[in-house]
Amino acid sequence: MNLTIMGIDPGTVNTGYGCIQITKDKLKCLDYGLISIKDKNFSTRVQTIHTEIKKLCQLYKPQHLAIEKVFFGKNADTAFKLGHIFALCLLESKYQGIEFFEYPSRYVKKTVTFSGNASKQMLQQFVFNFLSLPKKAPLDATDALAVALCHKQHCQKLEIQQQIQGTARL
Repeated sequence: MNLTIMGIDPGTVNTGYGCIQITKDKLKCLDYGLISIKDKNFSTRVQTIHTEIKKLCQLYKPQHLAIEKVFFGKNADTAFKLGHIFALCLLESKYQGIEFFEYPSRYVKKTVTFSGNASKQMLQQFVFNFLSLPKKAPLDATDALAVALCHKQHCQKLEIQQQIQGTARL
C-alpha cells in the first residue's frame, strides 16, 4: 500500500493537521502542526484555515483526507462553527481530487489507544510512540495525526478484507 493521508482536527482557533505516508511496510510522519488564528473575525478565520489546508494539500498531495467528525456538544454555536471548518475541508478535498473520510473522536481514540475514553494526553503518548516523534507537539496536532493513523488502520482492514474475498473466489 502506497498512500499519503492528511489528518485534520478541526478547530475555530487551532486546527491541527498531520500528514503520514505509508509505503509498503513503512510508516513515515511527513509533517504536523497547528493552523492558529488570533483574529476574532470568524470569516477571516475560515478563510485563513481554508488557505492553509489548500497549501498543505498542494504540498503533500495526499490521496486521502481524514477528519475528526464534528459532534454536537454543550455549545451549539461552537458545533455550528466547527461545521464550517468541516465543510471547507470537504470542499477542498473534492476540488483537489482527494478522497474524504470522517471518524468520530471516540472511534479514533479506540483505534489508536484501544480505549474510546482515552484522554488527549494518553492519545498523544500513543501517537508519539507509534510514530517515534519527539515529545513536543501541540495536542491538536497529535489529535490530527491520530485521525490519520485511525484511517490507516481502516484502510488496512479494507485491504485485508479484499484479499480474503479475492482468495475466497478462487
